[in-house]
Amino acid sequence: MKRTSLFMVIILTLVLVLTACGGGTAGNTAGVTSDKESAASANGTSKTDSGNASTSSTATSSSDQGSNEANTTTAPSITSNSDGSFVVKNAWGETKLPASPKKIVTLHFSFTDELVSLGVMPAGIAGSYKAEVLGYLKDQVKDYTFVGNHQQPNLEVISSLKPDLIIANADVHGAIREDLEKIAPTIALYTNGYGDMEQNFAMLGTLLGKEKEHDQVMNELNQNIEQTHAQIQGKPKVIVVKALEKNFYIWMKTSYIATLLEKIGAEYSFDENKSSQQQTPGKIDVADVNLETLVQENPDYLVIYGAKADLDKWMNNSTFQSIKAVKDKHVLVVNDEIWALGKGPLSGEEILKEAIPFFTK
Repeated sequence: MKRTSLFMVIILTLVLVLTACGGGTAGNTAGVTSDKESAASANGTSKTDSGNASTSSTATSSSDQGSNEANTTTAPSITSNSDGSFVVKNAWGETKLPASPKKIVTLHFSFTDELVSLGVMPAGIAGSYKAEVLGYLKDQVKDYTFVGNHQQPNLEVISSLKPDLIIANADVHGAIREDLEKIAPTIALYTNGYGDMEQNFAMLGTLLGKEKEHDQVMNELNQNIEQTHAQIQGKPKVIVVKALEKNFYIWMKTSYIATLLEKIGAEYSFDENKSSQQQTPGKIDVADVNLETLVQENPDYLVIYGAKADLDKWMNNSTFQSIKAVKDKHVLVVNDEIWALGKGPLSGEEILKEAIPFFTK
């Protein structure tokens, strides 16, 4: 009996030891899961705000994920909480909004274009030295307050509007970030490639409860892009430049206009990564180049804008006339408000209207 009792004690001890080991393994597995959840939460995949249930989405188009035409590392995302509040992840961090904003100030043309596309009128608009509102939007924008030039907006005027939200350009307004954030919740977005526009527009559609309007606008735009692509033969080389008195600004391959032109089947031939010409300090998405660089690029098609005197000067320059696009009469003089400044879905539609006859003539 003693031997039997001793044997049973040994068996019971082994069972307890094995059970404890199994419990340790389960605990470690739970720890791994918890770590993954923490990482996901840190990346904005799963969020909660003050105990409120929430849903999160990253405002990217499936066709542009991983594309170099958008700032994928700083793609805006939005979390909708059950209490009606939002958290918008943007280039300046996370911005909390107690509700969907009603009074919005836009500090870049692209954001104005996007809001108007959704049927939302900005309370305050930053413009250019030439115009408060870009020409192609004038008939659609009513009852707004001009808050100054987009590069140096008037903070006092912005503050007087008591906005619910300020939308800033991440590349332009860093120096006044603190001033803007003292006035109202502020989000900063990039406006470089076409993919940036898609991301920003999707986020704003969600934030403003305009998902249906967003989808309708983008479906029509993407359909027009596909139709334009189908009409363009081959892969014509094209560049877009601004003519100045002594030189040119050439738009980079990652810019809105370059990435849009590539979407319709053209090859944007200027690549800043393969060129000695780099981005011009103080300028977004453009490089300061001389005539020799344009001649070396020798595009099939040339899109150009600038002051009439500068355009006339270059058109009569014999070296400029040696460029293939000029010799073949494949030069399109355009409105910079549409081709260079707008950077939104509405300006995109206007560009496509001009692109079809230009590339198919």
